[in-house]
Amino acid sequence: MLSKFRQWLGNKNQREVKNILAHILPKIDKYYKSIQDTKALDQVSVELRTSLQEDSKRKEALYLAFAVVKEAVKRALGITMHDVQLIAGWILCQGDVAEMKTGEGKTIVSLLPAYWFGLQNKGLHMVNVNEYLAKRDYEEMSKVFKLLGLSVGLNLASMSEYEKRTAYLQDITYGTCTEFGFDYLRDHMVSEAEHRVQRALSFAIIDEIDSILIDEARTPLIIAGTSKAAPDLYYVCARFVRGFLEGRDYETDRESNQVMFTESAIRKIEAAFMIDNLYEVEYTVIYHYLLQSLRAKVLMHRDVDYMVADHKVHIVDAFTGRILEGRQFSEGLQQAIEAKENVPLSEENRTHATITIQKVFSLYNQIAGMSGTIQTDEEEMRRIYGLEVVSVPTHKPIIRQDYEDIIFLTKEIKYDRVIEEIRKRHAQSQPVLVGTTSVQQSEDIANRLSSLKVPYQILNAKTEQEEAKIIAGAGLKGAITIATNMAGRGTDIRLGEGVAQLGGLHVIGTERHESRRIDNQLRGRSGRQGDPGSSQFFLSLEDELIERFAKDEAEEFRESWQWGQEGFLGGKLQGFMGTVQRHVEQQLLSVRSMVFRFDTIIHDQRQAFYQQRNEVLQSEEWPARLSHSVVSYMTAFIHKYCPDHKVPEEWDIWQLKREFGAEGPFLHNIQDWQNSQKIIDQVVVEWTNRWDAYIAQREPSYWKQIWRPSYLQIIDRSWLDHLESLQQLKHGIHYQAYAQQDPVQAFQKEAWRLFNQMGDRIQKIVARKVMQELRDSTNEPIQRMNQVV
Repeated sequence: MLSKFRQWLGNKNQREVKNILAHILPKIDKYYKSIQDTKALDQVSVELRTSLQEDSKRKEALYLAFAVVKEAVKRALGITMHDVQLIAGWILCQGDVAEMKTGEGKTIVSLLPAYWFGLQNKGLHMVNVNEYLAKRDYEEMSKVFKLLGLSVGLNLASMSEYEKRTAYLQDITYGTCTEFGFDYLRDHMVSEAEHRVQRALSFAIIDEIDSILIDEARTPLIIAGTSKAAPDLYYVCARFVRGFLEGRDYETDRESNQVMFTESAIRKIEAAFMIDNLYEVEYTVIYHYLLQSLRAKVLMHRDVDYMVADHKVHIVDAFTGRILEGRQFSEGLQQAIEAKENVPLSEENRTHATITIQKVFSLYNQIAGMSGTIQTDEEEMRRIYGLEVVSVPTHKPIIRQDYEDIIFLTKEIKYDRVIEEIRKRHAQSQPVLVGTTSVQQSEDIANRLSSLKVPYQILNAKTEQEEAKIIAGAGLKGAITIATNMAGRGTDIRLGEGVAQLGGLHVIGTERHESRRIDNQLRGRSGRQGDPGSSQFFLSLEDELIERFAKDEAEEFRESWQWGQEGFLGGKLQGFMGTVQRHVEQQLLSVRSMVFRFDTIIHDQRQAFYQQRNEVLQSEEWPARLSHSVVSYMTAFIHKYCPDHKVPEEWDIWQLKREFGAEGPFLHNIQDWQNSQKIIDQVVVEWTNRWDAYIAQREPSYWKQIWRPSYLQIIDRSWLDHLESLQQLKHGIHYQAYAQQDPVQAFQKEAWRLFNQMGDRIQKIVARKVMQELRDSTNEPIQRMNQVV
C-alpha cells in the first residue's frame, strides 16, 4: 500500500511537470518570440505593472513576464534559459518548492519569481544562506534587473539604518535569512516609528530552502544585550567538573545530547560549596553554572562545535563548517566553554528579542524556495510551512555512479582506506572531493595526506575566506579538496580539461550526516549538467551517529561478524546504517516540531506585545491612556480587597490602603464603605477631578515627549523579564512528561499566566508613576502609611 502511495506521489509530481511542459511553456515561447525585437524591456515592465492591477490579466501577464526575463538573461548574461529552468520558475511563482539538482542553474531560475513578485510594488526578499552568496547574486543578477527596469538592494549586517531602509525600499532585496529576521526584531524595538527599516513582509524566495527552513530551524534568532559574567565562578566550576567521570558523577543521554548530575555528584557539590540543598532557589545560579560547565566539558567539542582563535571561542556551523560571526552560545554556555579553554570570558547575553526561523517566514504573505535535495523532507515542508515540493527533471540525464557504502570496524581502519582511495584516484589525476562532518575530521585527513606528501586544499571554518577559489579549483586534474560539509556552498564545481575522460569528480564521504539530504548534497557536487562522476561513503561502527544512537546494536555486529581490513559492502550492515540515519532524522524532526510548538505559543504573545507596543509608539491620546491605566489599577485592587462575595466586615481595608500607599488620599473622601462599586465610583471621580486639573496645565506636546519613551522603557523591560521567565519555564517543562502531562499544554497554560502577570505589572508600574507625577506636581505631602491607615 505504501509503495503504491509513493508511486502516486511520483506520478502527481510528473503530472505537474508534464502539465507545465505541455500547456505553459508553449505560451511563454509565443510571447518570447514576439518580444525579441523589443529594445526597451523596461517599458514592458511598466506595462506589466499596470496589467497586474486587473485580476483578469494576471495569467497572461505571467506568461509575458517569463518571456521578458528569458530575453533579459540572454542579453545581460549571454545565457539562454532552458525548459527545466522555466518549469522550476513556474513552480516558484505558484508558491511551491522546486527541487533542482546541483548545477542546474537555480540562481538564474530565481530571476523569474523575483521579477514577477518584484513587479507588485510590495517588495521581494531574495533569501540566501550567507552574505557571500547574497552579495554575489546581487552583483551578478543586478545586470538583468537593470535591463528590466526593476530596482535591487542588498541588505548586509554591517549597513547603517539609512542603508538598510534604502535597500528594503527596492523592488527586490537580497540578504540572509538571519539578517531579515534580526531586522524584523529590531524594528519592534525602536523608540521612534521612523527608525524602522522594513516594509510589511510580503514575498520571499528562499535559496537552499532546506538549509534555512530545516537545518537552521532548531536554533532561534536572538537579539541580546550583555551583562558582566562572573569570571571567578565560571573558572571555579570549570575546574570543579574537570575531574568528573561518566557513570560516577554524571550520566549522558546521547540521543537528546543532554547531561545530568548523579546523586553522588550532588552530594559532592553540596559539600564543596557548603550548601545544604543544591536544588533550593537561592542556589539556582551555582547549579546553572555547574551544569553549563559540565555541558561544556562533555558535549561541546573543540574543532567540532567550536574553535578557538585569537584567544576567543567561535561557534562552528554544524551544517556548513563555517564560523558563525557575531553569534554566541546562549545561557552561559559560551562562558563555560571559555573557562574550559582558559581564554578571557566574554560578556553574558541577556535575551531582548527572539524568534524562530519558522515564525519569521510565517509572517510573509507568500514564500517559495529551491533546493537540490528537499524531497526526503517534503512532509515537513507541507505540514509546518504549507509548501508542496515538486521535483524538476535535470536538463541532461545524471550519469554519476553512486557506489555502495563500505563499512569498517574502526575509524582507524576506515581512514586508512580513505587515504588509500584518495592516493589511487590522485595517481590517475582524477579530482577527489572528500566530505567530512567536522573541522577535526577534515584536519585529521589533511594531516595524514601531509605526512605522505600528497597535496590538497582544505575548506572548513578556518579557510572559508578562500571558499570560492577552493571550490572553483576542485574539479581540476589531480585536485584533492577536503571540505567540512558542502551544504549551501553556492559555487559549482566545474570539470577541468580532460577530467571527464578520467571519470569526472569522485566524491568520498567519511561519515553519514544527520540527514540523508545532506549526504545527497555532497554526492550532488559530482555529475552536474550530465558530467561523469562517482561517489562512495566510507563508514565505521565508531562513527558519531552510531556512538550516539546505536551503540548497543553496533556491539552485536562487532561480536558476531568476522571483521578484516577490507570492510563490508551493502547487505545487512548497509540496512543498519540507513535505519540509524532515519532514526536520527526522526529525532531531529521531533526537536524541530517541539521548537515550533513552543514558539507558536511564544509567537502569539510576541504578536500581542508588538501590537501593544505599536499602539504606544503611535499614540496621540496620552492623557486618556495614562488615566485609563490608573483607573484600571485602582479598580483591580478595590475588587481584590473588597470582593463582592464577602460582606464589608470581611473586607481588608487596611491592606487596600497599604497597597495604595502614598496615594491613600484618594480614599479619604469615600463616604460609603458598604458597596465595592460605589467605592470605585467615588475613587474614580476623585482621581478624574485631580487629573483633569493637572493636564489642563500641560502643553499637548509634553505627553508625547516625556511619557512615550518612559512608557516604552517600562514595557520593554517587562517583556525582557518575561522572555527570561519563558526560557526558564521551557528548561523545566520536560518534567511535566513524568507527571503524565503534555509538556506543550503545560507550557501554554503557564506561559499565558506569566503573560497576564506581565500585563498587570506594567499597568501597576505605569499607574504608580502617573500618580507620583500628579502628587509631585501639586506638592502634596507624602503621608506615612500609619497616617493613611
